Amino acid sequence: MSKRTKKVGSSGRFGPRYGVTVRKRIADVEAVSKGRHECRYCRAVALGRTASGIWVCRHCGAKMASGSYRPTPPVAVRRDVEEVLAKAEEDKKEAAPREELAGLEELEELAEKAEKPKKRKKKE
Repeated sequence: MSKRTKKVGSSGRFGPRYGVTVRKRIADVEAVSKGRHECRYCRAVALGRTASGIWVCRHCGAKMASGSYRPTPPVAVRRDVEEVLAKAEEDKKEAAPREELAGLEELEELAEKAEKPKKRKKKE
């Protein structure tokens, strides 16, 4: 028996409906989402999609959340995430000297309190 959907792949089930562009796009997305991918933990090509955005490795059993149609987000999303993380790291480095200064001020206050003699209470 010959393969009936050689050109269009899984979108052959739609027949002549919905237009060529839409069917080709659906075929591309389904080919990516239904295939096996590399697991980021064990590096085995055994990662499969169980639901929208949920991927499970059949080799090591790792379960992860990621993109809806691919286990890795698009390059633009990764770039945005890297920029946000880099900015947060810079802010953290700038905040570190401020925290050290705040710690020094607290130590100075404690030293002043320790130097002052305690007042004695009068006995009645």
